[in-house]
Amino acid sequence: RLTGQQQEINSLMQRKSAVDEENARLKNEFSNLNRKFKDKSQELKDTEECARKKEEQNRLVIKNLEEENEGLNICCADLLSDLEKLRKQEAQWKREKSGNDARIK
Repeated sequence: RLTGQQQEINSLMQRKSAVDEENARLKNEFSNLNRKFKDKSQELKDTEECARKKEEQNRLVIKNLEEENEGLNICCADLLSDLEKLRKQEAQWKREKSGNDARIK
Protein backbone atom coordinates (compact mmCIF):
# COMPACT_ATOMS: atom_id res chain seq x y z
CA ARG A 1 0.00 0.00 0.00
CA LEU A 2 2.85 2.37 0.83
CA THR A 3 4.49 1.62 -2.52
CA GLY A 4 1.23 2.48 -4.30
CA GLN A 5 1.08 5.81 -2.49
CA GLN A 6 4.73 6.44 -3.27
CA GLN A 7 4.08 5.76 -6.96
CA GLU A 8 1.07 8.09 -6.86
CA ILE A 9 3.21 10.78 -5.23
CA ASN A 10 5.91 10.29 -7.88
CA SER A 11 3.30 10.46 -10.60
CA LEU A 12 1.84 13.65 -9.12
CA MET A 13 5.34 15.17 -8.81
CA GLN A 14 6.02 14.36 -12.48
CA ARG A 15 2.71 15.96 -13.48
CA LYS A 16 3.52 18.98 -11.30
CA SER A 17 6.93 19.22 -12.93
CA ALA A 18 5.33 19.02 -16.40
CA VAL A 19 2.76 21.67 -15.43
CA ASP A 20 5.53 23.89 -14.04
CA GLU A 21 7.48 23.54 -17.28
CA GLU A 22 4.36 24.33 -19.31
CA ASN A 23 3.67 27.36 -17.10
CA ALA A 24 7.25 28.58 -17.57
CA ARG A 25 6.93 28.10 -21.33
CA LEU A 26 3.59 29.93 -21.39
CA LYS A 27 4.97 32.76 -19.25
CA ASN A 28 7.91 33.08 -21.64
CA GLU A 29 5.58 33.05 -24.64
CA PHE A 30 3.33 35.62 -22.95
CA SER A 31 6.36 37.79 -22.21
CA ASN A 32 7.46 37.59 -25.85
CA LEU A 33 3.95 38.38 -27.09
CA ASN A 34 3.66 41.25 -24.62
CA ARG A 35 6.98 42.68 -25.85
CA LYS A 36 5.84 42.34 -29.47
CA PHE A 37 2.56 44.02 -28.55
CA LYS A 38 4.41 46.94 -26.94
CA ASP A 39 6.69 47.20 -29.99
CA LYS A 40 3.70 47.20 -32.35
CA SER A 41 1.87 49.72 -30.15
CA GLN A 42 4.87 52.04 -30.31
CA GLU A 43 5.15 51.47 -34.05
CA LEU A 44 1.47 52.36 -34.42
CA LYS A 45 1.93 55.53 -32.34
CA ASP A 46 4.94 56.49 -34.46
CA THR A 47 3.01 55.82 -37.66
CA GLU A 48 0.03 57.83 -36.43
CA GLU A 49 2.33 60.70 -35.45
CA CYS A 50 4.01 60.57 -38.86
CA ALA A 51 0.61 60.53 -40.58
CA ARG A 52 -0.54 63.48 -38.46
CA LYS A 53 2.58 65.47 -39.37
CA LYS A 54 2.16 64.62 -43.07
CA GLU A 55 -1.48 65.65 -42.91
CA GLU A 56 -0.49 68.96 -41.31
CA GLN A 57 2.19 69.49 -43.97
CA ASN A 58 -0.36 68.74 -46.68
CA ARG A 59 -2.78 71.25 -45.17
CA LEU A 60 -0.04 73.89 -45.15
CA VAL A 61 0.93 73.10 -48.74
CA ILE A 62 -2.71 73.31 -49.83
CA LYS A 63 -3.17 76.59 -47.95
CA ASN A 64 -0.02 78.04 -49.55
CA LEU A 65 -1.10 76.86 -53.01
CA GLU A 66 -4.55 78.36 -52.54
CA GLU A 67 -3.00 81.68 -51.48
CA GLU A 68 -0.62 81.57 -54.44
CA ASN A 69 -3.53 80.72 -56.75
CA GLU A 70 -5.51 83.65 -55.38
CA GLY A 71 -2.55 85.95 -56.03
CA LEU A 72 -2.20 84.58 -59.57
CA ASN A 73 -5.92 85.07 -60.19
CA ILE A 74 -5.63 88.69 -59.09
CA CYS A 75 -2.56 89.12 -61.30
CA CYS A 76 -4.40 87.59 -64.28
CA ALA A 77 -7.41 89.83 -63.69
CA ASP A 78 -5.09 92.87 -63.60
CA LEU A 79 -3.36 91.73 -66.80
CA LEU A 80 -6.70 91.18 -68.54
CA SER A 81 -7.80 94.64 -67.45
CA ASP A 82 -4.55 96.14 -68.76
CA LEU A 83 -4.97 94.23 -72.03
CA GLU A 84 -8.51 95.54 -72.44
CA LYS A 85 -7.29 99.10 -71.84
CA LEU A 86 -4.51 98.63 -74.38
CA ARG A 87 -6.97 97.25 -76.96
CA LYS A 88 -9.23 100.26 -76.44
CA GLN A 89 -6.24 102.56 -76.74
CA GLU A 90 -5.15 100.73 -79.91
CA ALA A 91 -8.64 101.12 -81.39
CA GLN A 92 -8.58 104.82 -80.48
CA TRP A 93 -5.17 105.28 -82.11
CA LYS A 94 -6.33 103.43 -85.25
CA ARG A 95 -9.35 105.75 -85.49
CA GLU A 96 -7.10 108.78 -85.02
CA LYS A 97 -4.60 107.44 -87.59
CA SER A 98 -7.40 106.72 -90.02
CA GLY A 99 -8.72 110.27 -89.53
CA ASN A 100 -5.21 111.73 -89.94
CA ASP A 101 -4.64 109.60 -93.06
CA ALA A 102 -7.92 110.82 -94.50
CA ARG A 103 -6.98 114.46 -93.84
CA ILE A 104 -3.55 113.94 -95.38
CA LYS A 105 -5.09 112.57 -98.57
